[in-house]
Amino acid sequence: MVDRLDHAIQIFIALCPHVLAVHDLLTKIRLDLSEGHLMDFYYNATLGKYGYTLIRGGQRILGWDNAPHHPGLESFPHHCHLPDGTVEPSALTGDPETDVVIVAIEVNTFLRAQEN
Repeated sequence: MVDRLDHAIQIFIALCPHVLAVHDLLTKIRLDLSEGHLMDFYYNATLGKYGYTLIRGGQRILGWDNAPHHPGLESFPHHCHLPDGTVEPSALTGDPETDVVIVAIEVNTFLRAQEN
């Protein structure tokens, strides 16, 4: 379980130039990113649950998870929480080692847009 998340974190760090520090918080991994952003990674292989969240000022900006609270989405239970508060289908599958690439692309896109 931890090995897959650890590997996913290594992939994210390689893909995201905004990473400043990594913290193991026992139940999740938190990355300090540039401009005061945080990135939380949670993965539990036994339960089949995950959550990846970009945070700033204690507020979720972007988030991906598979909690079963949006049954109307075509990608149920996988979904993405957007900055405007809407929820949309997600291409994530629950495999952290492949999903992290999609997450890194979206986080990099968001953070680059904040720089302009």
